[in-house]
Amino acid sequence: MPFTAGGIITAAALDLMDRPPVAVLAQTSVQSIPNTSWAVITFDSEIIDTYSGHSTVTNTSRYTCQVAGTYRITGRVSFAVNSTGSRGARVHKNGNFLIGGANLLGAGTLNGVIEVSHILTLAVSDYIEIAGGHNSGGALSTFYANECGSMMYVERISS
Repeated sequence: MPFTAGGIITAAALDLMDRPPVAVLAQTSVQSIPNTSWAVITFDSEIIDTYSGHSTVTNTSRYTCQVAGTYRITGRVSFAVNSTGSRGARVHKNGNFLIGGANLLGAGTLNGVIEVSHILTLAVSDYIEIAGGHNSGGALSTFYANECGSMMYVERISS
C-alpha cells in the first residue's frame, strides 16, 4: 500500500500490512475428473483464510477476492496413480482459463502432482479457481493422502 507525504495512516492500512489477504485451501476428499476435460477442483478444508474469501459450503472451488490488488495464485492438482496419458493444472479467473496459466505433465507410475502459478490483478468479487484435466482414457480421481493432495495458495503481494 503506497503512502504519500502528509497522508494519514489508517487502521485499515495498518491491518492490511499486518494481516494481508492470504489463503491456503486443501482438498481432503477425492473428486472424479472426466477424461479429456478440465474440471475445477473443490476444496473442503481451509488451512488459513485471513479475509474469508473461501467457503466450504457454497462454491467450494472458488476463492473470492475481498481486497483488490495483485495476487500470486498457486494451484496443485494431485491425481491417483495411472500410467496412461497426461495430466494438467490451470488457473481460472471468473470462470475463464488464463493464458500462460497452465502446466502439463506426462503420466508416470507415481501419483501425478501438477503445480501451476500465476500473478494477476484482482478486483473485489473476482474469483479464482484451479482446474485439473487429463487424458488417461477414463475418469480419474484426484488423490489425497498425508502430504499429497490438491491445494490452492492465494497471496496478495501488492496493492
